[in-house]
Amino acid sequence: MNINFTARHFHAPDDLKDYAEEGAARFEKHFDRINQCEIVMLHENSMFITEINLHIPQHNLHAKSSDPNGFKSIDGCIEKISTQIVKIVDQWKKHR
Repeated sequence: MNINFTARHFHAPDDLKDYAEEGAARFEKHFDRINQCEIVMLHENSMFITEINLHIPQHNLHAKSSDPNGFKSIDGCIEKISTQIVKIVDQWKKHR
């Protein structure tokens, strides 16, 4: 899985970047054929906005979360994407 991290309007510290990439790596626990993950963080009006775009076969998943704390913003997005992955994988298993 390719993970791209982009910080807009601020310089992201290494620990924030590493935290986001480790969280995205956990997606492979649910589904192992993930092609690409794009993490975009923005800092506007003292709010951190995190967007995650995940590309898997036949689906493009998107989640967005905002919080004054950057780590909580990342956690919110990771939870949203994880729920979407589990839902899609369950649909595939039922369809077989």
